[in-house]
Amino acid sequence: MILRDTASSDVGRVRSVNQDRFARAPDLGCYLVADGMGGHQGGEKASQLAVEAVLDALRSSHSAKQSLSERLRYALAWANRRIFETACAHAECAGMGTTIVALLIDGGRAALAHVGDSRAYLIRDGGIRQLTRDHSIVGELLRRQQISEQAARAHPHRHVLTRALGVRPSVEPDLLELALCSGDVFALCTDGLTGYLQEGEIAEFFADGSDLEEVCKSMIEAANSRGGEDNITAVLVRYETPGER
Repeated sequence: MILRDTASSDVGRVRSVNQDRFARAPDLGCYLVADGMGGHQGGEKASQLAVEAVLDALRSSHSAKQSLSERLRYALAWANRRIFETACAHAECAGMGTTIVALLIDGGRAALAHVGDSRAYLIRDGGIRQLTRDHSIVGELLRRQQISEQAARAHPHRHVLTRALGVRPSVEPDLLELALCSGDVFALCTDGLTGYLQEGEIAEFFADGSDLEEVCKSMIEAANSRGGEDNITAVLVRYETPGER
């Protein structure tokens, strides 16, 4: 198994503080992005705690008896508890929380766990598939077919979450596990990117065989060129089997 990865985070053109955080831990096969909320101090704190807690939990909980998705469920539960308890103990952090999307790869399988509206996409054989569903008011309206994709992008409550990490004593993440094919690419993104780039547009960045670092840079530049009103973060991971170049 060979994992090639890159990541980048940009404050955008409007915000003065970057509340996004990401992690690349190839030794664990783990990659994640988190988008904090709850004021400058709270949002930064929540997303940083999420990253640190998930990696700590995965490093301490490895067991051959646990599936990849079970390991991620435990890691997110631990992160949720740390954020919630920190918010309760510090008045300036009250109400803080974060989105999270975490990827865990081992052998020929991958698992995803997510809470909030940060997203994970799978790019395979030139096609793209969104692997997560947004935990947001607009996401719910879209699933009920009560609003169009175009209307969703301009909806005044498009950033209002229905689920976030650390806001309540417990949280239930969405979990997914799948078999991998050589050449699969995962794109983990905060809404500062997906708010400006549609699914088909993201796929186009991978169409010409550009390397991951160039793709990551180009996507963030595109989001900034269209407004850059939020922090923009992307983590890209390519799975290869030995012998592929």
